[in-house]
Amino acid sequence: MTAAAPCDVIVVGGGPAGMMAAGRAAEKGESVLLVEKNPSLGRKLLISGGGRCNFTNAEADPRVLAERYGDAKHALLSPFSKFPPAEVMEWFARRGMPYKVEANQRAFPVDDSAQSVLGVLERYLVEGKVEVRRGFEVTGFEAESEKILAVVGRQGRLRAGRFVLATGGTSRPETGSTGDGFLWLKALGLRVRFPEPSLVPVAFREPWVADLAGLALSDAGIEAWVGDERLGRQRGKLLFTHFGLSGPVVLNFATELSRWRSQTARRGDLILKLDLFPDVDSRDLDRQLVNLFAVQPGKKLKNALGTLVAPRLVGRILSSGNLDPDKSLAQVTRVEREALGTQLKGFPFTFKKLMDESRAVVSSGGLHIEEVDWRTMSCKKIPNLAVTGDLLDINRPSGGFSLQLCWATGRVAGEPRSF
Repeated sequence: MTAAAPCDVIVVGGGPAGMMAAGRAAEKGESVLLVEKNPSLGRKLLISGGGRCNFTNAEADPRVLAERYGDAKHALLSPFSKFPPAEVMEWFARRGMPYKVEANQRAFPVDDSAQSVLGVLERYLVEGKVEVRRGFEVTGFEAESEKILAVVGRQGRLRAGRFVLATGGTSRPETGSTGDGFLWLKALGLRVRFPEPSLVPVAFREPWVADLAGLALSDAGIEAWVGDERLGRQRGKLLFTHFGLSGPVVLNFATELSRWRSQTARRGDLILKLDLFPDVDSRDLDRQLVNLFAVQPGKKLKNALGTLVAPRLVGRILSSGNLDPDKSLAQVTRVEREALGTQLKGFPFTFKKLMDESRAVVSSGGLHIEEVDWRTMSCKKIPNLAVTGDLLDINRPSGGFSLQLCWATGRVAGEPRSF
């Protein structure tokens, strides 16, 4: 591609939003060049959802869906109405990727492989005859009179009629998401809030948490406390890591935990309490323990507890409650039984910190939502530049919401426009 023979559209960034935008523009008859600094496309996509790729959230109502995106909910009604989750799922299925919907409306490829999602997108580019230039490192834009003239890179200058920016945020920088797009938008005079980790795992002070690494709980509650004050609660799937906790329930709690830690630092430690029986209140749980102890009075406490919770948790729970693991159930006093119930409903950990961008699923921050025409995803001040996906200042939970944002904004950005 040379200055003498510009194409219709240049898309910067070969992630999900960029591939969707490039494919859509080509499908509509435009000549498209997709540039990516990595040697391959979709590097972050391939590690999403632990490699399973939760590619959207199957919420059927666009208005209910938009509510999950905080202050951007009204802005997103337009792109979500044009490419809602139902159409996203059908789009992938029609292209040879069957899907399934799991708990909390999380949609995955049937084969649990992110490669299947990437394969559909790469075929979409081939079908549209999109030119893909890998290993092209963009350094900025050439602009004049509120118009982008060219993409400037270390390997040259590329002209086009319009441009789509899809370089992603700052989470998982090893995949190429290093925040370059934010700097370019700032240089163009647009309002940008530089990002910080948003959906990010939590580290604990207790060193023994490393012993639980790899343990997953499909449904647990987690509460945040300072002293005698409960600050908030989340519930869902979690995963123990060598430094603390990850999984949807923790990722969706991260921003609030960070805020509470800064607000309450003088009042004491921020304690996270793990509820292993979120569907059972304390009284009902105590009655279950009474019945269990009565049925098997000669059984050791550590063995009986192993039938209720993951065996790897048993020793830590008993130690935290100062309970003798070798006591028979008949020897356990009422006070000890109640102490056990307290641990099962509120196993404590001491918050240390949020992990950094290298472990974040999503970063918060980006281009201010008022800078964007959401009907086209174009910048109001620079109409021939569209911005997509993680570059937008939109908070969202885990559960397929980030990729839904990429698909919808990418597709809208790919629609042909005249200037």
